[in-house]
Order: sequence, then C-alpha cells, then structure tokens
Amino acid sequence: MKPEVLLVGDSHTIALEDGAKELGIATEVFRCGGAGWHDGKFGFNTDGIVPKNTPMGRRSIDGIRERQGVTNILTLGVPVITTIGFHLGMLVRGLRWTGHHVVSEAEPMPEEGLVASEAFLTAYVQHHRTQHIRVLKRMAREADVLVVPPPPIGIDINGHKAREILIRLMRKGGLTVFDPMVELFADEPGFPSRFVKDDPNHATADYGKVVMAALRERQII
Repeated sequence: MKPEVLLVGDSHTIALEDGAKELGIATEVFRCGGAGWHDGKFGFNTDGIVPKNTPMGRRSIDGIRERQGVTNILTLGVPVITTIGFHLGMLVRGLRWTGHHVVSEAEPMPEEGLVASEAFLTAYVQHHRTQHIRVLKRMAREADVLVVPPPPIGIDINGHKAREILIRLMRKGGLTVFDPMVELFADEPGFPSRFVKDDPNHATADYGKVVMAALRERQII
C-alpha cells in the first residue's frame, strides 16, 4: 500500500507515526537512532538519502525500498516529515559537561558556571549541523519536505536555545519548518506535561495525533 506520508528521522518520529495510525494516515518510516544522525552517519547520492554504518538505518530503508518498489524513497510522491538535525541532548552535552551557560546580552549572568554567548552557540550549532541542513535541502529538491522539530522535553536552557537557532538556520536555508511549540502550544507555559511519555524524553501518541491532525487540517499532508 502506498503511504500518504514518509517520516524520516529518529525516535521522535514514533509519536508522529503512532498519531498518524490513530488518524488512519498511512505512513512509511525511515528511522535511525539519534546518535547515528548526530554523528553524521548518513549522506545523499543518486539513491537519495542513505544511512552509513548503521544496521538499524539500513534495515529501515531497505524495507521501504522492498515494499514500495523504489530505490530512492524520496520518489514516493508523498510529503516527507522529518526530525533530522535536532538530537539536542547529544548536540549540547559538551556544553553541559563543561558547565557552560549560554546567555544573551539582555540576560543576567549566572552566579555559577561558565558563560557562552548566543553567537558562540550559533557557530557551534552551524559546525555540528551543516551536513544535516545540506542534506535536508537536497531532499527538498526531490520531495515536499517539512521539518517538525521535536518538542523541547528533557533538555536544559542550552538545548532550548540550540533548538531556536536550528529552526532559524533551517528557515534561512529555505527549509519549511512547522514548530508545534509556536503553531499549537503558544498559549501553554512550556510543553504540556500531558503529552510527555514516562521515559521522560519523548512525546506521546496523543501529541503525535494533535500534530498530524493539524497538518492534515492545514492541508500540509
């Protein structure tokens, strides 16, 4: 059966997949672990996006190719929803280990720890995510790609700021980003706890259902 949506990303796609199932939206999912995405174990060639040195990713993409009869999964002719590029816990853990706090010029200095500027964090994010944004832009030439940033669960202030910077860099690069925190939860004081899984680093299927329903209502999928 041909899917209505292709999901590409890490474990944060599980909530979106589960939500889609509850809504009767058929999906295919190319999923790798967040560490593989963070470490850049993927690339782009004539076969589209491809995993490198990750058995989980290879099995996932080969399954789609076999079921759908394609080599390049981006040629399915359906919207692509992706969480590629965030993996925020791994992205900012180096700052956490060294005790750095990222602050803007308007913010008070922390009483403890080391201080890093937002300009430093922007350069840091660019260094670690240039490959991700480049591949996303290549994907967007072959399919309708929508980046859905995972909700900011289980991350510190550095992670929150890195998330904002990534969204800004992606949009600057011409990518379409649907941020549920702005589009759906702007009136909430942070991410709603009712949508947090027990693990507690991921969102629930109910969250995925809300997001996918909003995308369908706005005719994005």
